[in-house]
Amino acid sequence: MAVLSRCIQDAFDALLGRGMPAPVDAVRDAAWAPDAPWAWCPACGCTGGGCASCGGAVGGARVAGPTTVIRLGAHAGELRDWVIAVKHAKWESMGELLGAELGRQLARCGVVSQAAQGTVLVPVPTPWIRVRERGIDHARLLATAAARTLGTGVARPLRQLARGTLGDRAARAGRSAQRARFSLRASPGRCRAPIAGRHAVIVDDVRTTGSTLAEVASWLRWLGAARIDAAVATVAAPAPECGQTVGTSTQGAASPCGVLRHHL
Repeated sequence: MAVLSRCIQDAFDALLGRGMPAPVDAVRDAAWAPDAPWAWCPACGCTGGGCASCGGAVGGARVAGPTTVIRLGAHAGELRDWVIAVKHAKWESMGELLGAELGRQLARCGVVSQAAQGTVLVPVPTPWIRVRERGIDHARLLATAAARTLGTGVARPLRQLARGTLGDRAARAGRSAQRARFSLRASPGRCRAPIAGRHAVIVDDVRTTGSTLAEVASWLRWLGAARIDAAVATVAAPAPECGQTVGTSTQGAASPCGVLRHHL
């Protein structure tokens, strides 16, 4: 019902010349379509069938992040603008459309089948202060729409610490930021229940260095996930020094072990 209400509101806004355009109109006018399945490196999501860094092979010796990365496209052009508008302009209806398309892309790539049993989508947590400021949890919106399309569930076992944002800024300033950004949302037992033995798909809007996906994957692995993949709306161009193997970030993922003492 909420999705229908947002679509109706968007239609009225577009008719009256206010607010954001209807997502279907924006997609049609841009003649946009998602990338063909596996037209990117399956290991890191970079443009091309297989990047020089990781070779595009699935199943490397080091396993720090998700097994595969599914994407709708590169972080450029109209798609980039839409993703930014979802997060910063609270364009919920576009988030719904991109999330649904992400679910279909997972199915097209054979990573998740329709109404798959044992699969759960896990949105990358956003700090509560960012959700409050923006009025939207963009990753959760994408994951919910994708799950609705696939007929699967959504699990939220983690929360992002507010200091994670500060850590990201410190990293960009050249300082160390290896503190864990995530922690369990509840007790280990309650967080493990929807994850253990299941296929977990991490959902986010943009993959840049891969460090966020790697850290979330580390937590999900500790919670007992049988397989971990990732689905993102866009993938930014890798840095020149990118030397990733399959699912591994050059920045490294903080281990959950260092912060579990707060939950045990």
